[in-house]
Amino acid sequence: MIRKLILSLCVALGCVACEETLPAYNTSWCGVQFELDETSLNPEVYSYSFVGKDEALTKDTIWLTVRPQGVLPEKSSRIKLEQYVGQEWKYIYGDDGLIADSILRVIPRQAEAGVHYVPFDDERLAELLTLDAGELEARIPVIVLRDQSLRDTTYTLFFRIVDSEDLKAGDEKRCNIELRIADCLSRPSAWDDWFFAGIWSRVRHEFMIKVTGEDWDNEFIGSLDQNTRNYYLYVFNRELRKENAERAEQGLPPLRVDPNDPNSELTFPTVAYW
Repeated sequence: MIRKLILSLCVALGCVACEETLPAYNTSWCGVQFELDETSLNPEVYSYSFVGKDEALTKDTIWLTVRPQGVLPEKSSRIKLEQYVGQEWKYIYGDDGLIADSILRVIPRQAEAGVHYVPFDDERLAELLTLDAGELEARIPVIVLRDQSLRDTTYTLFFRIVDSEDLKAGDEKRCNIELRIADCLSRPSAWDDWFFAGIWSRVRHEFMIKVTGEDWDNEFIGSLDQNTRNYYLYVFNRELRKENAERAEQGLPPLRVDPNDPNSELTFPTVAYW
């Protein structure tokens, strides 16, 4: 009996000790993070291309959605963005197929402020990079610039939400964005390795634009349902047969993904499985 009383007392004292060590709940924390598309394999990756836009267009705006976290701000609060250096691990494999070494390298061709995009501290953006009092979501801009260097190269802007004087950065996984900027054909972020029309290549992309008159950018891809995808696959296969027949009459080989590789003939699936 005495032993049971001692055990009960120890448990009670232990619980009290636990309660005393718990940190106080922060009821004043205000944060913000991006609203990302959870259906995408790479929701943090965005693409923008000036291809197909009027030649007089020298800049354009990409709007991103943010949501508050914690307590809703009671005043108009500043959202702070900053560019960071994108890096990736490059793995070196041994003869046994196992990783023998690794190198952390800087990803090449990163966007330059004032050349490929308007700097985030530009005073023209100050009123737009805000979250108003009581607002459950806001759209904030990234302004991209049409530099000559984009004509043949895709540049990537790595940026993130960081703490401002008003708002803290939210979940790290939802505060980082990778934006690919180009004025030449480049793979849209919505075109992953399981894309219904096949793995991306410039020849494939150009052919799809040619036969449909659509840009096949993220916005257009996102508008397609399965029936529409199947329709387009029918069109691609039909028009590819015509194209190759015309090429044969001219003594040319079938259209190839790589013109220098005879084993890379362009093909399309017949059915979209998703």
